Amino acid sequence: MKKLFIFMAAVAMGIGGSAFSYTARDIVGEENYDILKKEGKIQVNRFNDESNTLELLPDTEVSKKVFGGWKELNLTSMTGENLYLLPKNGTSIDDVSVILRAVSRLEGTEYYSNRKKRTEILYKNAYCIKDASDRTKVPDMTEGNADGQVQYCLLDDHSLGKTNYRISYTQTADEVAAEFTNVSSVSYGPVRAVSNGNLVIGAVFIDCGDEYLVYMAEKADFFSLGFLEDKIKKSLLSRLDAIYGCFMKQVGGNK
Repeated sequence: MKKLFIFMAAVAMGIGGSAFSYTARDIVGEENYDILKKEGKIQVNRFNDESNTLELLPDTEVSKKVFGGWKELNLTSMTGENLYLLPKNGTSIDDVSVILRAVSRLEGTEYYSNRKKRTEILYKNAYCIKDASDRTKVPDMTEGNADGQVQYCLLDDHSLGKTNYRISYTQTADEVAAEFTNVSSVSYGPVRAVSNGNLVIGAVFIDCGDEYLVYMAEKADFFSLGFLEDKIKKSLLSRLDAIYGCFMKQVGGNK
């Protein structure tokens, strides 16, 4: 009877707050948790994969809501998935919600160029815009709860030029997510590489007590680009670590 009472109390606390909702170890399993604690990241990349599988996707409410429909997008040229473990450093899901919506803070984000073997600025400019086609600069929308909010932004990428994105947000007491979808074409130099709607990038932060489990994924479909294809794949995949690095620094982590 005592065990039942403890269980029911835990359930009640889970309903009323986030204290018992998730542990990272339970979500990813013992083996993957140990890898995350040791290495800091688990990464899976696949190319021309017709299965459309997201094999690292956490089994949580917001993760399934945001990423559950990605299979129907049929973006099979490239899939990248990264899992990270990040100390909370006194922050909350509401703090992360502001970080994910503060698009202007992506400006100046750095990334490591494998081709040039040096660190460079990824986004020369990053700001919210009026709508999908109007690049008039507007303030970041960071007030209140993020759930159901939508912003449009322009990211001026070092390699991929200026691209407009639609960003949709989902938030609960324990999770917050952002999903970027390109609403203008993505170019690699003079070549239009990715058509509208054929690039999606998602991030979800899951409150796991003293740490966040962070899942980031990216899917894209692009034309056969010959000798440029490997370069565009590497460029797109490098964005996951770069964007995560920007978020991580704002939470107070060390890269």
